[in-house]
Amino acid sequence: MSRLLLALLAAGTITIACYQDDSTGSTNSRPMTNVLLTDAPFPFDTVQSVNVYIISVAVSPDADTGGNANNMNWVTVAEPHRQINLLELQQGDTALLGGNEIPAGQYRAVRVTLNTDSSAGIRYKDGSQAAVHWNGGGQQAIHAFVEAAVDVGAQGTDIVIDFDVGRSFHYNDLGDGAFNFFPWIRAVNRAETGNIAGVVSGPGGALKGATVSAWGRGPTTWYIFSTGVTDTSGHYRLAYLLPGTYIVGVDAPASSNLAAALDSNVAVNKGFETTHDVTLGTFSGSLTILGASSMLMNRTNQLEAHIINAQHQWDTTAVVAWQNLDTTRLGLVPNSRFASVTSKAIGTGRVVATSGAYVDTLSITVVADTSSGPSAPR
Repeated sequence: MSRLLLALLAAGTITIACYQDDSTGSTNSRPMTNVLLTDAPFPFDTVQSVNVYIISVAVSPDADTGGNANNMNWVTVAEPHRQINLLELQQGDTALLGGNEIPAGQYRAVRVTLNTDSSAGIRYKDGSQAAVHWNGGGQQAIHAFVEAAVDVGAQGTDIVIDFDVGRSFHYNDLGDGAFNFFPWIRAVNRAETGNIAGVVSGPGGALKGATVSAWGRGPTTWYIFSTGVTDTSGHYRLAYLLPGTYIVGVDAPASSNLAAALDSNVAVNKGFETTHDVTLGTFSGSLTILGASSMLMNRTNQLEAHIINAQHQWDTTAVVAWQNLDTTRLGLVPNSRFASVTSKAIGTGRVVATSGAYVDTLSITVVADTSSGPSAPR
C-alpha cells in the first residue's frame, strides 16, 4: 500500500509540504503520496481574488474516458472541505489540502470535486463581486488532464494538480461582463517533472506583468501545458513540466508597445530548472497567414492575411501581395487580403503574403486522399 497526500499549488516558486508518518511503530504503515494543486496566474490585473470551494480529490487506476467516469474505481485522497483563493498561489507556491493512504500502483485519472454554491468566486480589486456563470450549481466533478500515469511506489509520491485560472474563467464571453467557468486542470507526478524559469526584460529593463506560456506536443497538436506571469523583477517560473522540448511564448502586458517572443526549443529535464531569459523588442506590427497547414489532394482552402499595425489594431484595409513558391504542388488565386489555395501534388508547398514591411510564409503539406468512392467530400 502507498500513501497519497494532496496539496494545492499555484503558478510561481513552489514549496512542497512534506508528510510525516505517525510514530506508531506499525510494520504495516503505508507511505504517503503528496498531491499539489497549482494555479496558473490569472491574466486580469483588476482581479483581487478567485475563490473555489474544494470538497475532495480522488484518483483512479482506470483511464478516464469521460463516458464511464462514475463506474471507475475511485480512491479518495483528500477531503479538505475548504475555500481556496487561487490567486494567493503564485510562482509555484502550494497549499496542502490533505492526504490518505492508497494502494501502490499507477493512477491514470484524477478527479477534483468542487461546490460552486459555496465558492466565493471572483472579487475585483475595488472590493466588488464579479458575476460568475458556474454552468451548474452545487457539486461539480472536474477531471484533470493526466499527462502520464502517476506511479505511486512504496514511498508514496507528490501529485501536482495545476488549476489554470486564466483558461478556467473566461471573461465576457456573452457580452454581459461576467466570467464563465470552464475548468481546465492537469495532474502530474512531481518527482517526474522539471521547471522553466527566467527573467523577461524590455528596453527599459525588467518587465512586470508579461504572460509566459509553455506549449507541449499532444497526440495530434500542441497544447498550453503551463502559464506564468512575471513579477516586479520580471521573473517567472513555469513549474511541474514533464521532460521534453517545449515552445515558450512571451506576451507583453496589453498596456505596453512591445512585441511577443517565441522560442520553439526549450528543453526540460527531470529534477532540474531550465533558465530561459527573454528580451522583448518594440512592436512595429505583424502579418500572419491564417489557414490550414495541411491539405488532402485536390482540395481548395481559403487563406487570410491577418495584419496588426504598430498601434495593435487589426488593419483590414492594408494592401496584400501573395506569392506561390511551389506552383507544382499548389495553385493560388489571390483576392485582396484573402487567397484560395488548391492542392495539386503530394509534398510541401509555400505561400508568402507581403504587406509593406510585414511578411509571413505558410508551409502547406499535401497528402494523399485515402477516402474511397466518387462521393468523397471535396
